[in-house]
Amino acid sequence: MNILEIKNLSLAFHSENKDYKALHEVNLSLEEGKMLAIVGESGCGKTITAMSILKLLPPNAKILSGEIIYKGQNLLKLNENEMQRIRGREIALIPQDPMTSLNPLYTIGSQILEVIEIHQGLKGKEAENRAVEVLEQVKIPNAKERLKSYPHEFSGGMRQRVIIAMAIACRSKIIICDEPTTALDVTVQAQITELLKEIQKENKTSFIFISHDFGLVYETADTAAVMYNGHVVESSSADEIFKNPLHPYTQALIKALPDFNTLKLEAIEGQPPNIKDYFKGCSFEPRCSKKIEICKQEFPPGFNINNSKCACWLYK
Repeated sequence: MNILEIKNLSLAFHSENKDYKALHEVNLSLEEGKMLAIVGESGCGKTITAMSILKLLPPNAKILSGEIIYKGQNLLKLNENEMQRIRGREIALIPQDPMTSLNPLYTIGSQILEVIEIHQGLKGKEAENRAVEVLEQVKIPNAKERLKSYPHEFSGGMRQRVIIAMAIACRSKIIICDEPTTALDVTVQAQITELLKEIQKENKTSFIFISHDFGLVYETADTAAVMYNGHVVESSSADEIFKNPLHPYTQALIKALPDFNTLKLEAIEGQPPNIKDYFKGCSFEPRCSKKIEICKQEFPPGFNINNSKCACWLYK
């Protein structure tokens, strides 16, 4: 059963008296209790898709069409007061850099308590007990004492654990993780991803995991969607996408993963397109080694191949 569905979502940014399309009829679904990964290079539309769910868009962003259905209601139709009741309580966000989300002037405890008091309605000792409980759940030692600490007294990995604690404190149904391990070293990355999987299992929380790291996606996610230039070009189970990639872009991303046996690293030729670039056909065509004539003329629809969906003319 799907807890969230994005249907034909298109979005543009208004600049220099023009609308530049950033998302092109994006279709995604998130199963209850599962983890959906959205993967692709920087600028492909991963984060703006996630921010559309929370309606946390820059002033010059404009939804052109589509729906985002959560619990039977279209989030795009809700006003700001209605969305404030959804954000944090129902759908939470774990950002890429925890230092930008934690106020350096306030203790960790006061910031977690504020979230609990606003979204859970708990006060005093009851709220404090809940704060200690979630810090223990994310494996922060001496949780009660650490409530008195300030953000600068925590390492990067520990600050990210605090952000995760704030997300689960309200028992959110969906948690959006926007590249939550990018700023962390490899060992701490593994600890954080393992922690997220534990929370998913224990709390039956649904996750949207945004990443450019296909190796991390394979280890973490249940399903995956590959985005390029605002299009979903391939979607399937994470296992199927990794072992049997269909789209040339997906294949190139996987080939770009380090091979520690041969120490070989294959880069994707060319650069990702700019939002101002116009393509009549497939936007990956200039970088694609398998392109055919029609690729220049028309963007492909999504073809169903076994249990995968792939937007590539090779599968017509």
